[in-house]
Amino acid sequence: MNVRSLPSQRANQRGLNLIELMIAVVIGLFISLMVVQYLSTSSKLFKQQGVDSNLESNATFAISYLSQFIRQAGSNSPIGSDVPFFTGSCRGSDPGDPLNPCTYNSDVIGESDQIAVQMVPSSRVPGDQRDCVGNEVDEGERIANVFSVVDSELFCRGYSVTDSAWLGDGESLISGVDQLQVLYGISNAEGVVDQYVDASRVAGDGLSDLEEQLAWDRVRSVKLAVLVSDGTNSGTEKPEARQYQLLDSPEIEYTDRVSRKVFTTTITINNKLQ
Repeated sequence: MNVRSLPSQRANQRGLNLIELMIAVVIGLFISLMVVQYLSTSSKLFKQQGVDSNLESNATFAISYLSQFIRQAGSNSPIGSDVPFFTGSCRGSDPGDPLNPCTYNSDVIGESDQIAVQMVPSSRVPGDQRDCVGNEVDEGERIANVFSVVDSELFCRGYSVTDSAWLGDGESLISGVDQLQVLYGISNAEGVVDQYVDASRVAGDGLSDLEEQLAWDRVRSVKLAVLVSDGTNSGTEKPEARQYQLLDSPEIEYTDRVSRKVFTTTITINNKLQ
């Protein structure tokens, strides 16, 4: 046995000194920080993806449902009475109140427009005509499906133009719709849409009922804008002022932490295609 080699072996087996230990700790902390930051970023991205999915779903449903009825505006009505939107009175609990129009434009910040899609419902099953929420409608009865936004929910309520009465209570179609704004595409003498205006500008003031009806009969398409929220209050936004612009409406500002997004589309009225 070579006894003299033992001191050399012990020297080679000595532990870390203080400086080496501190370097190792710093490297370990740096790696741990990077891992935590990566996990935190991944969690935020995952949450944001869920919020974006909710926004897309809310907007898709709201726009698709509205588009379904707007495309049918004026359908099945006798020629001369196939005006696509009803501008008579029906907004409030008293349908005869002249201050409660079915279709109207709101200039109040944070308040939505209201749109009343007029038609004579049809069905493949005789006697099964219904309004937007399922209320039964008589054969040949002209109605207006009135869409509005109340407390961040998209509502619809059927109104009988024929009987000047509501068909039933309004029902919520979907939550997470904060705003609805509408512009109407007006056709020129050649039948081509050359301007989009709000409901208050489709027909001028002081017109007779017939003149107003003729003015609304020139509407060929509709621009819709909806402001949707994820509806979960997940706190994905910073608590700072954020502005949203929907078509020609006044700018809306929110300071909560709810995610929102504006979606816009243009819908052609099938009954007015030439």
